[in-house]
Amino acid sequence: MHILRAAVCLLLSGVLPVAYAAEGDCPPGAELLKQRLANLHTLSASFEQQIIAADGHPLQESSGVLELAKPGRIYWVAEPPFEQTVVSDGRHLWVYDPDLEQATVRALTSQLDNSPAALLVGDADRVLEEFHVCAFETARGSRILLRPLHTEAIYTQLEMRFEGRSPVGIRMIDSLGQETRIALTEVEINQPVDTAIFQFTPPPGVDVFRDD
Repeated sequence: MHILRAAVCLLLSGVLPVAYAAEGDCPPGAELLKQRLANLHTLSASFEQQIIAADGHPLQESSGVLELAKPGRIYWVAEPPFEQTVVSDGRHLWVYDPDLEQATVRALTSQLDNSPAALLVGDADRVLEEFHVCAFETARGSRILLRPLHTEAIYTQLEMRFEGRSPVGIRMIDSLGQETRIALTEVEINQPVDTAIFQFTPPPGVDVFRDD
């Protein structure tokens, strides 16, 4: 299980995806994306995550806490029974699975296409190099859709939902049609965070696999 795939990183469960088949169905979203990312420096939240199979039946539900800080720092912890910890110091991304007693570390830059958390604390210009962006204003806020420009990307579509300046949900669809929905609650933005949490040291006896 990969928390950012079995993941943030934006629709709530009752919101249907926006379908667009032609350029006219996709209002340009680059400027709104730049505004939202420019206004987001730190984020603290609780999350609830659902993974849904391509045929529509639920596969897994989990919850936990999330802390983000620019540039590129991530702390994501899923609670039992699906424990997992994801930590980035801005350069490397660690994924630790206690049940498997293993951790994987890779360069954060290689995760931009499949890590919604990395998108939120990333550089807008870099995101625009990797994705085609659409934006939709709603009664409660805004929705930003991203489709990767490269066919090898893990996800075929990502969506982020904002209420005001605050991100409140993430929705992702992978190449096999599996969907991940993440709802963010108790969201606080641009408040001080403890930067020590963005450092990760594998516990003794854990197998470490490097891909950087």
